Amino acid sequence: MIEDRDRTDSRTGVVHIYEEEEASFDVERHRPDGSYLCATFGGRWTRRPRDIDGPAFEGLTLNAALSWGRARAPEVQIRWGRGEYHSAGELNPSGLAEWPPANLPVPLRRRRPPEQSWRERNAGDPPVQWRLELLLAPPNPQLLRTTKRWEAERLIELAARQVGATHWDSEPLDAHIYHDLDSVPQIGLATVAPPGYRLHLAVRASTSSAAEQRAQARLPELPRGWRVRATAFPGG
Repeated sequence: MIEDRDRTDSRTGVVHIYEEEEASFDVERHRPDGSYLCATFGGRWTRRPRDIDGPAFEGLTLNAALSWGRARAPEVQIRWGRGEYHSAGELNPSGLAEWPPANLPVPLRRRRPPEQSWRERNAGDPPVQWRLELLLAPPNPQLLRTTKRWEAERLIELAARQVGATHWDSEPLDAHIYHDLDSVPQIGLATVAPPGYRLHLAVRASTSSAAEQRAQARLPELPRGWRVRATAFPGG
C-alpha cells in the first residue's frame, strides 16, 4: 500500500527502505513464537532534517520498493533482513556499502531471521541440546508467604531430582509475592512468567516442542491446581 499524502515531484531528500517483519504466534502452545522476515518492503521519503509526514509505502516487492525510492530521491538507503543499510541511489553521502550485497538471496522469500532458524527444525532432524525451563506454578501463590512454603519447596526439590535439573529458583514467585514487578523474569518472547518455581535442565531432542514434552514427562505427579509451563531454548 502506498501513502502519498504529500507527494514530492522533485527528486530531493532521502528514501529509507526496510524489509518488513511480522511476529508469529504458536497457537498450539499459546505463546509468541518469534517472527518472520516478510520479503516485502516498506519505506518513507524524508527531507533533512527528517520529515515524518513524508510520503510512505508498505507491502511492495524489492524491485518495486527500489523503483519507488529512486523515483523520489537521489539518495536511497535500503536494509534487508536485520542487516545494515546499503546505498541504492545516485548519491551516497554516508559512505554506505553499495547495493546489492553479495549474499542477497535471489529470489528473496519469506523466512525466519537467521538467529531463529532453530524454530524451523522438524521431527526428522538429528537431536540437539536444548536448554529447558520448567515453570511450576502453585494454585495460590500468596499462601507461600506462610509456613506452607516449605511444603512447596519439598515438592520442588523432588521434581528437580526427578527431571535431572541442574538447579532451580523462585524468582517469578518472589517477585509476585513481594510485588517487585520490575524483577519478574521474562520467559519466551516478552511474556511474563507466572508466579512459581523454575527448574533448569538440558534435554536432547529434534525440536523445541519435543524437548518440552520430554521434560514435562519426567515430572512427578503434582498436587491439584499446580500448573506447568515448559520453554525450550537452543543450546545446553
